[in-house]
Amino acid sequence: MRLAVFVGGILPVFVSTWVWLSPREIATLLAPRLGLAGAPLTLDGWTRVFGFLTMTVPLLALLYALSEVFRLCKEFSQGEIITARAALRLRRIGVAMLVIALLRPVTDAILSILLTAGNAPGARYIILGVSTDDYMIAAFGGLILTIGHAMAEAALIADDNRQII
Repeated sequence: MRLAVFVGGILPVFVSTWVWLSPREIATLLAPRLGLAGAPLTLDGWTRVFGFLTMTVPLLALLYALSEVFRLCKEFSQGEIITARAALRLRRIGVAMLVIALLRPVTDAILSILLTAGNAPGARYIILGVSTDDYMIAAFGGLILTIGHAMAEAALIADDNRQII
């Protein structure tokens, strides 16, 4: 699992960098996902830099969540299962997933503005939307957050049981 999380953390960084370095990839991969397929796009250097920086914000939240998953799996492999630290890591993962779910629609709206800002009036777009992906990320985050709270209670009980001689 730790290897999968490691690779899963590196891959989005490379893909995001690759997409924003290539105007063609922005037009063929990103624009359709944003609802801008076929729309004229501003793909100058500054737009690509600000687009990359905008996309980096939810990516940082993802990397934070993955780093917590990595640490949690390491602790589990060392036998630290029902602990306050595991509960904290689960809650952090859940919160990070909720943050990602909230950031995605905002990020997409900002990207749609950036990518069409150089267009003539009437050809500029702001795309606002929430997808089922956003909902599922939020639901998953809420579930992990809830499991983290339950784990905190279990860790308290386990700690009490360890102190009984």
